[in-house]
Amino acid sequence: MKKLYIKLCLLILSIGLNSCFSEKFEYIGKKQVLNKPDWIVKFYQLDKFEVFTPVRYEITNKDGSLISERHRLTSADANLQNVNNFYVKVQDSILYICYPYPKVVAIKHISNLDKPNQWDLIKKLYRRDTSLYRRYK
Repeated sequence: MKKLYIKLCLLILSIGLNSCFSEKFEYIGKKQVLNKPDWIVKFYQLDKFEVFTPVRYEITNKDGSLISERHRLTSADANLQNVNNFYVKVQDSILYICYPYPKVVAIKHISNLDKPNQWDLIKKLYRRDTSLYRRYK
């Protein structure tokens, strides 16, 4: 009987923890890309109960067609309510996302948005000026 009680408690505990951490990304808002008026960046945040939670973004055109996306963009303050502190701009064929401005969290060549070159560019940026890139550990 005691083993059954322990198994039942563990089952209820695991179901409760699983329901608290749904691992779903919730939509938090969108930003118009500066210097690229036909692009919109939509931001999503992972539904977790932590101090920092991952953020995902999608770049779409005005018609809603997906241009590029990145899962696990970065961690951000818990429970973002809006995208007011995000800054998105294309400058000289480079897309960059800041949170909060001027801290860069994503940077990509727009000519090859599907390729994973983002972190190479961030490393180059970080070597130039360490204050421009927001690091999470």
